[in-house]
Amino acid sequence: MSSDASPLRRAPLFPVLRWLDAFGIAVLAGTVAGWCGRLNWLFDLASHFRSSWLLLAIGGLVACIRWPRPTAAICLVLATLGNVGEMLPYWLPPKALAATGVAAAARDREIFVISVNVRRINHDTAPALAYLRDRRPDVVAVLEVDATWAEALDTLGDLFPHRIIRPRSDNFGIAVLSRWPLVDPQVVVFSDSGFPSIVTTVRGGAGEFQFIATHPSPPFNAPATVTLVAHLAGVGDVAAASPTPCIVAGDFNATPWSLPFRTLVARSGLVDTALGRGVQATWNARYPAPRIPIDHILAPSGTRVVRRVVGPDIGSDHFPVEAELILPAR
Repeated sequence: MSSDASPLRRAPLFPVLRWLDAFGIAVLAGTVAGWCGRLNWLFDLASHFRSSWLLLAIGGLVACIRWPRPTAAICLVLATLGNVGEMLPYWLPPKALAATGVAAAARDREIFVISVNVRRINHDTAPALAYLRDRRPDVVAVLEVDATWAEALDTLGDLFPHRIIRPRSDNFGIAVLSRWPLVDPQVVVFSDSGFPSIVTTVRGGAGEFQFIATHPSPPFNAPATVTLVAHLAGVGDVAAASPTPCIVAGDFNATPWSLPFRTLVARSGLVDTALGRGVQATWNARYPAPRIPIDHILAPSGTRVVRRVVGPDIGSDHFPVEAELILPAR
């Protein structure tokens, strides 16, 4: 009687165990797809969700403790290792960027940069304006600027006497606000999308540096992904050719593990200021999960990052990004 009952008691678990194997294979497939962005744009989309793949893999491994399944366990261990390997530079002390310890004399060369996507359809401008007045950065990249936002940003003239604002009726209006003079500011188009970026020299208190504010097309299909890669490659080339230290800030519509971002970093020689400070997700601010880091501030290797954080909710679907930097001397 007992020998017959045991299989009956286990029978309801069989579908669960089969699903656990399928789950493990799917998580590993998503993890691997993220490395295959050159093959297909859909694969590159998987790269944006490294944090999600890791959490799913860990959750699956916990389930495997309760219901051991060798196939699922092997797949989930490999997925965990793969995603941890990709994300580890954001958790470990940075190598390419100098340590945080800053001498008092170096503070005189500090630059406070903010990148903020205000969301064009959000016309409650008060929280964003109050945020910028409270933080009082030196230079700001503002994305998704339309006529309403352009008018609102002009009210910050006492704080940012130097401004270049290019509103648009779509999501790709852009602005740079600065406490310091902007030398030869240019509106540059880096791809056939026609979406503008701003490239300018900033004459700061400790010398000049180049500042690029940019916002390429999101990768919603294959042509848009090609355009995104071309756009960020163009930004990288301009940054690499800069005669002064270069900072790039904006909504890249790309996470650090994606092909477009890797292309930008490889061509520019710049480094993500978030390295060593955790995965600082910025979008979508309207939902608790999944959130991914697509708003960035890049700086030259050797930059000392005094502080790098995600800012508060300002009513946009993006959180701002803040970085306090001391650029390397040239």
